[in-house]
Amino acid sequence: MKKILAIVATLLSLSACTTHLTDFTMISTKNVALNKTDIDNKPQKKNVLGEDKKFMFLFIPFGIPRIETAVNDALAKGNGDLLIDASLDSSGWWFLIGQSGYEIKGTVVNTRAGEIQ
Repeated sequence: MKKILAIVATLLSLSACTTHLTDFTMISTKNVALNKTDIDNKPQKKNVLGEDKKFMFLFIPFGIPRIETAVNDALAKGNGDLLIDASLDSSGWWFLIGQSGYEIKGTVVNTRAGEIQ
């Protein structure tokens, strides 16, 4: 009986759920001027993953995950200011303690590369 309970507890603690929310052609949290910018000729970093995840304990969240924070994380990791061909997912798991959050993955473009600031 103890083995069965241990197996059930282990399986429940390893369960998670990920839901695809949407795709973006372009997304940014920065001011980006695209009127005179050819993004195909700017530095790009592919498959950058940005995330914002928050901890939960007994249904009590310790913060609210935000899409904006996940986008900012991806832009910082890719050293750019524009995310193209991005895919947004919501993920989470829970068993007494848990975690929920957003993950965004795409190509980061540095549209300001080569500019004098």
